[in-house]
Amino acid sequence: MNGHDAIFAEWDGWLETIKNDVTNLSVNRHIFREVQKIVETNPTIHLASDFYEWMGTVYAAYASIGLRRQIDKDERTISFRRLLKQIRDQPRVLSRERYVALWDDPVIRKRFADEAFDRFTGPGEPYIDPAMVEEDCLQLVKKIESMKEYVDKRIAHYDKEGPTRLPTYGDIDDCLDFVEALLIKYLAVLRAEVHPHILPVWQYDWKQIFRYAWLPHDA
Repeated sequence: MNGHDAIFAEWDGWLETIKNDVTNLSVNRHIFREVQKIVETNPTIHLASDFYEWMGTVYAAYASIGLRRQIDKDERTISFRRLLKQIRDQPRVLSRERYVALWDDPVIRKRFADEAFDRFTGPGEPYIDPAMVEEDCLQLVKKIESMKEYVDKRIAHYDKEGPTRLPTYGDIDDCLDFVEALLIKYLAVLRAEVHPHILPVWQYDWKQIFRYAWLPHDA
């Protein structure tokens, strides 16, 4: 294994960690939204309850922490930001030759692989475009900066001044949508994988528990 191969292997491991982290965020968002729909469509449970506030608070905190984690720059951590900065600084690792070799079918490889790589650099260029990677990194940080302030000043610590604004569910959705799209892009760059979305398909009915009463009437 040469130097570039070793670096690529490390990046691929980082990407897997990031993928698992972002997938968990997507799963949690889906469950939160679906439970909200269950409540909204069932008038019998339109009751005052701290449970609803707890559910929203826990989801918002978990999502904010998870998103903030992706712009961490501490050298001891794995984050999307650090991965992008390493790719930007060592673009030769992601060469056209390496990318084309990821395509298993030789016929499809010959017809489409080079054209697919052109999306990540100029036509015929030998390496990924570091300027594109830098822009992706800048946009990532810009999107999630408000989450970082909220997490740092209200979740990880209780700053006496507090954050300048509290993120909304819409802000969380906007950030997570961006991170999901970025993950799909770099799964294509590093693995030549095509993912229409990040959310997995359940192999069982996770909503089944809601089809039963949770408490006996005399509890």
